[in-house]
Amino acid sequence: MNLLLCFSGQIGSGKSSVSTAVACALGWRRGGFGDYLRGELTRMGGNPDDRKALQDLGQARVASDPVAFCSDVLTSSGFLPGDNFVIDGIRHVGIFDILAKICKPTQARLLFLGALEATRITRIAARADSQDFERASNHEVEAELREALPQRADGLIGADGPLDRIVADCLDMVWRWRKDQP
Repeated sequence: MNLLLCFSGQIGSGKSSVSTAVACALGWRRGGFGDYLRGELTRMGGNPDDRKALQDLGQARVASDPVAFCSDVLTSSGFLPGDNFVIDGIRHVGIFDILAKICKPTQARLLFLGALEATRITRIAARADSQDFERASNHEVEAELREALPQRADGLIGADGPLDRIVADCLDMVWRWRKDQP
């Protein structure tokens, strides 16, 4: 079974770090919604480090044409149906459902990284946009990360510990999924 391994989690949960390490461990390619949006903002002459601009652009793409948005992200990342691939930045149940449809015959699975707010704040503190954490966490694009996505996820991963443990937990889940499939 080939997988499109999708990562979701609140700001500071470790999505980018974990998904990058998991992709490396598996030998799979990786892309992300944030990576795509940063590229789009740059192309439009905007600041790719402006979290509000990233969130606004992402929400606008979700609202206007979510299927095209998902296709653009997958295409720009180099995904081809049938590939094993890792993608991060899933912020809407509907976006995951679209990815699951358009990635066939690859099977999409959603991992939600759950981290305590204290952990997330500590991780964000080192970032240039740390002062924007509260506003960013309450942006409408983040709304489904509190309940809907964790409930929809195929796997919940505790993301408060060291990176190597979190990555090992993700890999264990991937191996279980692949073992359980014919």
